[in-house]
Amino acid sequence: MNRLAVPSLVVLALSCAHEKPAPVAQAPAPAPAPALAPAAPAHKAFADLTAVDAAPLRTKITPEEVAAGCGQAEKDTDAKLAALVSVPDAKRTWADAFGGYEQATTDYADAIARLTFLKEIHTDAKVRAASAACEERAGKYVVRLGARKDLYLAMKGFQANEGAKVDLDAVDKRLVEVTMLDFKKNGLELSDADRAKLVELRSRIAELQSQFDTHLAENTDSFEATKDELLGMPESYVARLKKTADGKRYVVTTKYPDYYPLAENAKSEAVRKRAYIAFNAREAKSNLPLLTEAIALRDQAAKLLGFPTHADFVTQDRMAQNAKTVADFLARVRAELVPARDALDAKMLAMKIAETKDKKARLEDWDWRYYVNELKKRDYQLDDEAVREYFPADKALAGMFQVYATLFGVKFEEAPADPWAEGVKLYAIRDADTGRLVAKFYVDLFPREGKYGHAASFNIGVSRATPSGYQIPLSALVVNFNPPANGKVAKLAHDEVRTLFHEFGHIMHMSLTTARYNSLGGSNVAWDFVEAPSQMLENFVFRPEVLPLISQDPKDPSKSLPAELGKKLDAARSFDAGIKYTRQVFLASIDQYLHTHGDKVDADAAEHKLREEIIGYPALPEEHFLAGFGHLMGGYDGGYYGYLWSEVFADDMFSRFEKDGVLNPATGKVYRETILARGREDMPMALLTRFLGREPNEEAFLRLTGIKGAPAAK
Repeated sequence: MNRLAVPSLVVLALSCAHEKPAPVAQAPAPAPAPALAPAAPAHKAFADLTAVDAAPLRTKITPEEVAAGCGQAEKDTDAKLAALVSVPDAKRTWADAFGGYEQATTDYADAIARLTFLKEIHTDAKVRAASAACEERAGKYVVRLGARKDLYLAMKGFQANEGAKVDLDAVDKRLVEVTMLDFKKNGLELSDADRAKLVELRSRIAELQSQFDTHLAENTDSFEATKDELLGMPESYVARLKKTADGKRYVVTTKYPDYYPLAENAKSEAVRKRAYIAFNAREAKSNLPLLTEAIALRDQAAKLLGFPTHADFVTQDRMAQNAKTVADFLARVRAELVPARDALDAKMLAMKIAETKDKKARLEDWDWRYYVNELKKRDYQLDDEAVREYFPADKALAGMFQVYATLFGVKFEEAPADPWAEGVKLYAIRDADTGRLVAKFYVDLFPREGKYGHAASFNIGVSRATPSGYQIPLSALVVNFNPPANGKVAKLAHDEVRTLFHEFGHIMHMSLTTARYNSLGGSNVAWDFVEAPSQMLENFVFRPEVLPLISQDPKDPSKSLPAELGKKLDAARSFDAGIKYTRQVFLASIDQYLHTHGDKVDADAAEHKLREEIIGYPALPEEHFLAGFGHLMGGYDGGYYGYLWSEVFADDMFSRFEKDGVLNPATGKVYRETILARGREDMPMALLTRFLGREPNEEAFLRLTGIKGAPAAK
């Protein structure tokens, strides 16, 4: 998942993830207003630009300093923009229009991202609370900023006067295009009254999102289980669990490292069910009302802008372009998946009947992870926990660095840092040919109280061309893998290694940008393409050229994962496509349903109904999955389909590596320059066609996922 702590103004408008309106008010012109810095220079070759280092993240900070920094960032931005709008249109230059606006808003994003990221990782609850408050405030400010008529008129003034005389290059024209589209999406073509209403709606949405995310991050739900109920769980798992005061039971949290291994390995259906209900009831009382209100407000905002639904508003400038295209795509994939889904369900049900001796047994939602795991053991002789022993976290990370270094012509080196928690590290990326500093990123691998609970990459320092060189990006890889226990080395399941490659793919997309403007750089791309570069890289963890680099034999560290075991992993990668991709269709479908059915949707009821219709497992009244589905409040609202949509393009891109050589540096260089470096300086389809040498198709997706030619149920 790609998470932008506080992205550029453009991305905020695209995703609606942090849009938080309030009545439109012209920012007062501070006196004296600081002058804008010189415009960014014409874009040069990446290797020729002098690197401007990224400032380290400041984590030794008080809640009061967070609040003060949040306010100061607004004041500084207001002053810069006041200077911009004060210039008469007849004298307005690029620096007083699109260039200055981009620079001022990017300065703001750079300052504020460092403050709002703290809520995801800081060890002090008070600092996290101050950061969450700053995020909410920042979202409201950005919405007001994007709806300011004086700024919009300044851009129009440049276009009508100086802009009509200047021959802008392709990148500057692209910036003009996306900036004006964002003003339009922010209501600048509405009446003043309707625009004020839009700002009010989005301001409230921003509040709701911040509250929703904070509830999940601070959640401490757990349940208790006896040693017998944990039958099937690895000893290392049980050993790291806390015990109740009397020492008779174990405390299992609803955090990922506790929940998913239990769902996959616990032999007791009763404890799997208890874990499932606990996991899917997190923050239900708090978050469901927030989601319900957000859905209604999004619908109202879309209609103000002339769109029939929020999903149509979201997709207008993405690859899909409208909700109907998304619906048709999901229906087509859903139909393709039916044979694979039914065949897998039949196998799992037969196994459950044999195990329980109950001929009337039926599959439940708390069963499928367990029986998929059991089938993997039976049919492919793969035990996920046994495979885990081959992937020490340090080895997997170092091997991944080696793979990406080979592909993209870079070097990774650990950099001095003042980490916010034990184990957090900072790395620098340098271009292998020139030694030029390219980017920096943090790595935070293991869970702790108050930390962001999923796996994501965060952009916390902007990239852009400046008069003194190229300001390098700063990002953070934040995941929650099983922590080391009893002094032992942390080990990753193969799926976790796949997650690592995916999330680090986002880091590389952010890091290897050469885009002139932050709004057009890195992962600031169409939201239904943003996952494709990361999904493409997931394919590498199954390849015989890569597995030896990221694995280590637990009995002989000089050896790696046996080749035969690697073949089994590859053979088994698509056997569960029936449930894996059907679930993705369900998640995308509930997102689309909620955002195409007006402002009075019963989200819980709709989710329960669609779950049974698409996946086939009945829902329980006490489960409330949407209360913990952070994507719908974190920028993927109306756009969750992008995971499936972009995987089609991801697998197609990987097909070129299959053809040229998985670790072919020449192909990797083309990929770096064509896909990663350009951001959205060009349209995704143009980038894809350029890299592939043809128009994209879905053949590789159907083949690699196992959907094509899937067996029918017997």
